[in-house]
Amino acid sequence: MNIESVYPAPAGLPVPVRPRRGSADILRMIQEADWRKVYNLSSDALVRAGAFWLHGFLDEAHELAQKDRTAEGSYWHALMHRSEGDFSNSMYWYQKVGNHAIFPALRAGVEKMEGTSSNFDKARRSLLLESQWNPARFVDLCELAYRGRFGELELLQCVATAEYNLLMGYVLAPGLTY
Repeated sequence: MNIESVYPAPAGLPVPVRPRRGSADILRMIQEADWRKVYNLSSDALVRAGAFWLHGFLDEAHELAQKDRTAEGSYWHALMHRSEGDFSNSMYWYQKVGNHAIFPALRAGVEKMEGTSSNFDKARRSLLLESQWNPARFVDLCELAYRGRFGELELLQCVATAEYNLLMGYVLAPGLTY
């Protein structure tokens, strides 16, 4: 499988709310790839879970994420439930994640994001009301979008992309500082 199809996230992915399921070809490529060999990992379950989530294969991501008891397994689990619209369950898994090492970099990235509308900036600022990243604020915006009451999808896309790239980067090289 082409590494660029999973990291960093290709343009337009991930879709943070109600993602469409990828093609059968992408599913097969994710299933057959030997991520251990590509990335020199002892296990590729977390990479595969993230790749499944990225391409909208939520059931497959869920199956892998719930088997992994690490903070990163819980994080993929939280993302999967957020994407499918099970927001309270997403928050349960974020609580299991705790204060993840990528949170400071995610918050800093959101601080620098620029959108094409004034609503983008207003919504972006609502994510930064606390001095530390609070995933519940982002889950709340995703829930509003899921229910059709938040139209700033550009912001959701930007934040979800940054979050995915940071988490996948962490999974691929956990010793790096974020």
